Amino acid sequence: MNIPAQALAVVAALTHLWIFTMESVRFSRPDVHAMFEVRAADLNAVRPWAFHQGCYNALLALQMLAGLTAVHLGAAAAGQALVLAASASMLAAGVALIAFDPRRARIKGLIGQGAPALATLIALMA
Repeated sequence: MNIPAQALAVVAALTHLWIFTMESVRFSRPDVHAMFEVRAADLNAVRPWAFHQGCYNALLALQMLAGLTAVHLGAAAAGQALVLAASASMLAAGVALIAFDPRRARIKGLIGQGAPALATLIALMA
């Protein structure tokens, strides 16, 4: 796997770990749940969903990092397959979010979670 693809994969993984932190760890903070347009009155109802969604983002990041680790341990084909699957999933999630609510593009969507994944996919093809 080429160096640009590896670097972009790290960026995509770190982006998803940051999203995990926002959704699963810091979601109760007023500035964070407001970023997701969740009112304080709705926080108790929404927090379990946000936590669960954050876990999905963490798992995608861990899949990406596992792929990079595999590449560096000599299992290049398996590692690249993991990076490809994680990148495609991240991109698909970003596209789905925009399709559902185009206003979310700024927060996550294609710009936030999808761009590093798309860049990784393009670099993998180089």
